[in-house]
Amino acid sequence: MKVLKLLAACVIVLSSVASVSAQSWPDKPVKLVVPYSAGGGVDPVARLIGQKLAERWKQPVIVENKTGASGAIGASYVAHSAPDGLTILMSATAEVAINQFIMPKMSYNPETDLKPVTLAVRLPFVLVTNPQHPYSTAAELISYAKKNPDHVTYASSGPGTPQHLAAVLVEQLSGVKLIHVPYKGVAPSVADLLAGHVDVGFAGLPTALPYIQNGALKALGVSSRTASPAAPKIAPLAATPSLDGFELIQWFGVFVPAGTPDALVQRIQKDISDVLQMSDVKQSLENQGLQPSGMPTAEFAAFLKSERKRFASIVKSANIHQ
Repeated sequence: MKVLKLLAACVIVLSSVASVSAQSWPDKPVKLVVPYSAGGGVDPVARLIGQKLAERWKQPVIVENKTGASGAIGASYVAHSAPDGLTILMSATAEVAINQFIMPKMSYNPETDLKPVTLAVRLPFVLVTNPQHPYSTAAELISYAKKNPDHVTYASSGPGTPQHLAAVLVEQLSGVKLIHVPYKGVAPSVADLLAGHVDVGFAGLPTALPYIQNGALKALGVSSRTASPAAPKIAPLAATPSLDGFELIQWFGVFVPAGTPDALVQRIQKDISDVLQMSDVKQSLENQGLQPSGMPTAEFAAFLKSERKRFASIVKSANIHQ
């Protein structure tokens, strides 16, 4: 009985210490690691959130870009950092939910070396083409591709990226065969779409929207099940009969090293969620076609599990590997 009382007392003391630690944290600058280059994609979202967190935490939040290997270098850096909440990963989808299914060897295990904190934002892709091409809807593209097999090319930002998998899903659902043209990143793929050197491609809505609005690109559909509030006139691809059920979105998530105390994880999740609900932050993100989230950690962990299952299925069925 005395042993049980002693154990109970220890649990209470440890819980109290963790609570105090979370309240006093951070007492040093925080690194917010972005595994991609500055200026596009994850980076501006991380910098916006980081600025607001710095104000809340009364400590600098330093965005560090650690690029390479489809996000794996930055993710590995965080996975092998001290679990003290001072090194945080702002990830895209690849390095935490796709790479493990296509890379023969990785320096970290995203399922055991990283602890999920929260979903930051969702962003749909939009399937685009140069206005010179003779199709203006996804249905017209599919019809054209069936009449002209092995003729339509599509751009992606690299093998196994979400843009690539989105196009593979179009092929799987519609039965068409397209020709993959991989690029080293989003910028060169969009540049060749604009120039008409490649026929179609998926791009993040924030990236593609300015070109759609000025007529440089033509939108064939968004990859989310419903239209985006930022571009309500662009129909979901799922509305196309041969693409019924289509959904594949990009998202940015927040992770910390495995072993980070739950009290710190809860603190980081709450603060990021609060930041994402700030009116100026929310409006800025939504104007770009981003959908702020901040979902609770348990919900994000379940979401992550389902996304990994979805991507694994696409990769396996298409035999994609690096």
